[in-house]
Amino acid sequence: MKKIMQKKLIILKEENHLTNEKMAELLGISAKQYRKKEQGLAPFKLNEMFILSNFFEKKIEDIFLPSTHQNGAKRLKEN
Repeated sequence: MKKIMQKKLIILKEENHLTNEKMAELLGISAKQYRKKEQGLAPFKLNEMFILSNFFEKKIEDIFLPSTHQNGAKRLKEN
């Protein structure tokens, strides 16, 4: 499985002047766990995605999918 760094999430975090510690606190996890998730070394749980989606007032897919898949930029080929 390819690791996907959460670039959109990193940008949102930086734009809102948030630290990894604050993000971890929001999710109820350690800063170390949060870093691993942000770097793509561990997956975000669905409930964590919902928390962040609500916090940033963005759709989950606008935060967590790779940029090549956002807004329908890349579609699966139909068989």
